[in-house]
Parts: sequence; structure tokens; C-alpha cells
Amino acid sequence: MSEKQTLAHFSHCRPELLENLYRTPLDRQEWSRFLQSLVTASSSRSARMLVMDRQAREVLYSTKINIDDDQHLDYVHYYVNRCPWRPELALKTPGQLYNTYTDFSCDQRRFYRTEFFNDWARHLDIEHGLCGTVYHDSRYTVQLLVQRTGDQGPFSQALTRRLNALIPHVRQALQLSRAMAEQKTQYLSAMAAAERCFMPFLLVDKDGGVGYVSSRAESLLEALPGVGLRDGRLGFDCPRQQHGFRKAVTGVIEGGVHQQQTLVAPLAGRSLPLRLLVTSLTPDSTGESFWPGQSVAVYLQAPEMHLDVDEEVLSQLFQLTAAEARVAAALALGNNLADIAERFGVSPHTVRSQLKSAMRKTGARRQAELACQVISSAAIRDRVASDAPAPFKAD
Repeated sequence: MSEKQTLAHFSHCRPELLENLYRTPLDRQEWSRFLQSLVTASSSRSARMLVMDRQAREVLYSTKINIDDDQHLDYVHYYVNRCPWRPELALKTPGQLYNTYTDFSCDQRRFYRTEFFNDWARHLDIEHGLCGTVYHDSRYTVQLLVQRTGDQGPFSQALTRRLNALIPHVRQALQLSRAMAEQKTQYLSAMAAAERCFMPFLLVDKDGGVGYVSSRAESLLEALPGVGLRDGRLGFDCPRQQHGFRKAVTGVIEGGVHQQQTLVAPLAGRSLPLRLLVTSLTPDSTGESFWPGQSVAVYLQAPEMHLDVDEEVLSQLFQLTAAEARVAAALALGNNLADIAERFGVSPHTVRSQLKSAMRKTGARRQAELACQVISSAAIRDRVASDAPAPFKAD
């Protein structure tokens, strides 16, 4: 196709490009359709959209068209920072695409001698491209890349200008998508609060950023030593605790549906620790949003908090007998089976049998799951420390 024909074809495809683009905030899959339309309209080989960290060093999420999955993973995990244009791209003004043939100091002959070309791009027949930062904020950088083969030749200045005329629309679509993702987070936080309104909680994304903090959690964190909200993140003074928290958040997000982990963080000057329950919030938010930052709910239970279990309500919720509800409640409050047996004057065998029956009725596969179900149920009641008797077991 001649240059004149390509320009005419691109103009003809522009309405479809915009239509696909403005569907993306509602459906992440539209990004693939937009990239496919972009490749077709510009007579190109392939295209990629990369959501990166703020410094554009690490790819957090990506979508692509006409790139083999394995080759793309190689690029994301290694070759992205071997690309000879990347250091210079970081210095260029965001908001437009730059021509790799004319706008970078690495000329074509030098490009053919690079590791990036010989070990990656050559096998894909990628010799020319347009690349640029199309979105940038305090947390993310999004880059768009469109590639051509040697036979297709470099992008002309006229075609580059026409593609750049789309970039404000791309940026607007990304902003809309981000806003809708944040609104969804707020909605999920309200749902979480409705389910576990007695518990202080936060919503934390994969990067550790706090998207929402309940007023009870904020007050609690202000009063506790060694932990608090710092620069929009939940931070611990102890590096080991900080590492464990970030690892738990990442593990729950990457684990998918119904994942949860518990953490115990000793506090300076206090005999009892802060306990955290990190649990998945949604099945898979990446299926609905272009942005990678799924959230988890982090529930806090500190020594200052005193909880009771209404065993009658617990029985009604899960159709438990009085004895089964008693064992489940004691377990949820942190007691082991031997303590429970001694407290109620029954044999450990009887307690194990009642526990097994309670787990079967609630669908819990492990004791920790049963405890979490009890603590997250409507059977939990707050107690005021000064007015309530001592808990069954302090720790």
C-alpha cells in the first residue's frame, strides 16, 4: 500500500478507532480491539500498551496484539530495558509518539547491532516503530508502542502526525478507566464495611497504596506504636514486618478468589500484638479494568479491641448446635482445643468432634477458615474494655 493509500485508509478507520477507544473504560478487552484497529489502520505489524511504574522501569500490566505470548513475556521481563530507545524516551515530553527512525540518537545501523534487535526484534521482523508515553501520574506511566517490519518501512511524518492526533483521546480513555476503577474501589469498600462494620479495615492495592481507610482503622493506627499511615501506605517500623505485609498482600492478590493470610505484628511496649487479616476483595478486577491495582481488604485487630461472639446468633447463622457454636466461638477468639476442652469440662475428643461438625456445616476446610467466618459474621459484638469481663483467653 502506498503512503497516500495508507493515509486515506487511516482517515477512513479513524471513527472505528475512536469508537473502540471510548469503550475501553467499560471493557478492558476493547484495548485489544483498539490496538488491532490501530495496527490495521496504520499498515503496521504489531502494537503494545504497557502500564508501568512511575519511573517506567517495570511493566506492571500490558496488553498487545500480533506478538507471540512467549516473546512478549521475554520483552516484559528482560528486553524492555534493553531497548536502545528507552533511556532517551524517558527524557522526551509525554503526550505523543516518537519515530524510532528519526527522533532518537540511535540510528538504524546502530540499532541493527544492538542486543535488543539481534536477540529479540530480529526474530519478530520488527525494525521500525513509534513509541511514547501516553499517560503519566504520580503512580503510573503508560506507554504505547506500534511496530513495523523492514518491508513495511518506517512511519512517515504525515502518518506519525495522524497517530499523534489520537493520543489525547487515548489519554482521556485511560483517565476515565482510572476514575471508574477508583469508584469501584470505593464501592467495594462500602460493601466491605457493610459486611464487617465492626472491624477497622483498609483497602490496599498491589503496590501497597491505601485506597481507602475506615475511620476506626485511622484512629487505631494513630494510637499504635510502630505502625501507621505513611505517604498513602500502611507502614511498619520493623523492616521484617513491612516485608511480611507486602508479601501477604501480593500473595493474596496473585492467589485469586477466596485467598487470605493472617499476620501477627508485635508492638513495642505492649504485651499483645496487632493482628492483621489480609483477604481477597473481588474475584478478579483485572477482567473489568485496564489498571493493574486490584485491592485487598486488610482487617485490623489490636489489643485495644475486645470482641464477643453471640453464640445464639452464630447457631442461627450456620445451623449449629449450642455445643458446636460454643466451640467455634472459642476458637475464633484465639483459644486452642485443649483450652476449650478444659474450660467446658469435656474431653478433647468431644471438642474435636464438635469442631469437625461445625466446619462441615460452615464449609470451612481449616480451623483458620472457621475462625475467619465467625469473626466476619453478624455474631461478633464489640465490648467496651472497662465494662466487659476478661476474655476467655487473653491471647
